[in-house]
Amino acid sequence: MDIKKLVAYGRDIPPLVEGLPPWRLDPAIEDLFKNEEWDLLSHLLLVAAGATARKVIMRLLELRVYDPLVVAACLRRTIRTQPQVISGGGAAARVFRDIDAEGQGTAGIPQEILEDMREMAEAAARAREAQMLRGESLDRGPMREFIINRLAERLPADTAAAEALLVIAQAAGWEETRRIAAMKIANSQPTLNRLAGELRTAELVRIAEAARLSATSAKIAALLAERLDELRNRGDTEALAFIAANHPDAEVRKRAETQ
Repeated sequence: MDIKKLVAYGRDIPPLVEGLPPWRLDPAIEDLFKNEEWDLLSHLLLVAAGATARKVIMRLLELRVYDPLVVAACLRRTIRTQPQVISGGGAAARVFRDIDAEGQGTAGIPQEILEDMREMAEAAARAREAQMLRGESLDRGPMREFIINRLAERLPADTAAAEALLVIAQAAGWEETRRIAAMKIANSQPTLNRLAGELRTAELVRIAEAARLSATSAKIAALLAERLDELRNRGDTEALAFIAANHPDAEVRKRAETQ
């Protein structure tokens, strides 16, 4: 994106990002769409307030311009409102201060017990930090899920929407976002049939991996197994290994293993 675009739209960017004042939003959005500023809209969707983002998403869907939606679904981070846990602070830090402070009656405590107390404090801090990070990785993000749901409504007729979901399922920064997009594709049999017919086996395997359901893996393995001989002739070892690991029929699994 030409960074001078930021200057050209400089007056509009603050209300677009903050969503205030409301009466500035529609004219600012209208200018961006009138000039087909798709790159700038892609960046805007990453940081815009919820009301602004929703308006932009709906307009992009109307125009079938999906690239900015894919960027947002892959990269938009939900603003967290709960206080963050900072490693090294809180109770763990207080424990260290209590142990190390002079005049706190620690002189008579054996060194091994002090070490155990320090290890317990460090373990508690690590556990809290890991819980926080895990929570962020599972954060669905309402706007990301909104985009996925709107794109999925266009399956299977809109091939471009399916391609957008394929990218999200493979590239989104959050595991749960990838899983939701993958499930939308896996639940569209015509889309799966098209991908299999085009021998896009690597993408089908990625969809199964992102969905993280044995039933989905078995479904895709069965679909790929219909082209078992063709896959073997192409030397598609990844697809054959996937069939051998996930097909519900033991005989087919055995055939896939014989490469």
